Amino acid sequence: MVTAKILVVEDHQDVRDLLHDVLSDNYQVVEAVDGVSALAKFHSEQPDLVILDLMLPKVTGESVLKTIRKTANVPVLVLTAIQDKQRVVALLKDGANDYLTKPFDIDELLARVAVQLRQRTPTVERSAQLTYEHISLDSATHQVIVDGNQLSLPKKEFAILQILIAHPKQVFTKESLYETVWGEPYLNAENTLNVHISNLRNKINDLAGTTNKYIISIWGIGVRFA
Repeated sequence: MVTAKILVVEDHQDVRDLLHDVLSDNYQVVEAVDGVSALAKFHSEQPDLVILDLMLPKVTGESVLKTIRKTANVPVLVLTAIQDKQRVVALLKDGANDYLTKPFDIDELLARVAVQLRQRTPTVERSAQLTYEHISLDSATHQVIVDGNQLSLPKKEFAILQILIAHPKQVFTKESLYETVWGEPYLNAENTLNVHISNLRNKINDLAGTTNKYIISIWGIGVRFA
């Protein structure tokens, strides 16, 4: 049985250490100390559950939650010192699955984690290999094969392809792609993303043939894999 992986996003080291200690006996634990590293590790580690503090440096917990929800339905358990019920309701509407107020009880935390993992939508066992038609991707070896030919990709282009091939025909906004891959707010990054997408598309088409345009731009919305 594959051990569930939990991403702990907490900027206070003492709380982060506590969470690691109580969770690591039963789960794989990955840690992030701010919103930027949280998004980067969420993409690279593909956790089964996220424990998310709200008061984070660089990118707020609310922004991290909204970005995660653009591409994934992984359970998110929010830790917060906020007592404002309206704000908590807003978090739940934005996609949080559950929340605990600080200071929290360890046994209650473990119980809520177990419930969220038990209730999550069943998925195919995590695999390093993804395949769509004549393209295969192996995240463990960082290898891409197109029509039997090996394709070498830099890290960001590989990450973009990994997202698209994992969700064929789903349209991704440029904002969600950038924030997931780069782990930072989109802001004025359209040109940067466009260059990476164009390079990736051209490399795939060179090996697959000009008739196989796998990465399709949807004008005014984003891109999809088809």
